Amino acid sequence: MPIETEEINATNMALILGDGYSKAILTSTHLKPKTALEIADVHGIPIAACYRRIKTLEDMGFIHRDEQILTQKGKRRWSYISNIHRLEIFYSEGKISARCELRNGYISQE
Repeated sequence: MPIETEEINATNMALILGDGYSKAILTSTHLKPKTALEIADVHGIPIAACYRRIKTLEDMGFIHRDEQILTQKGKRRWSYISNIHRLEIFYSEGKISARCELRNGYISQE
């Protein structure tokens, strides 16, 4: 079941961002939209794993489809860009908390 933006919590953020593939996708798409193939090639991520992480990050509201690109072979591919402006995860006194600020101004704080 996809995690809705309103359901983002600190534990889910920590789990997702603790994954190397997810971190690579988010950092790769922070400034400029990239296709899954571009991300996979640059970071050495298997393409199937790349698409799975993109889907998870998209379901969480961390990235979104930017535009559809037509390749030289006539295939259509989506480019993705990060929605995250700032993300902070804290651990204090046995509790994980987080604050996520998206580019659209939405702030999730737990």
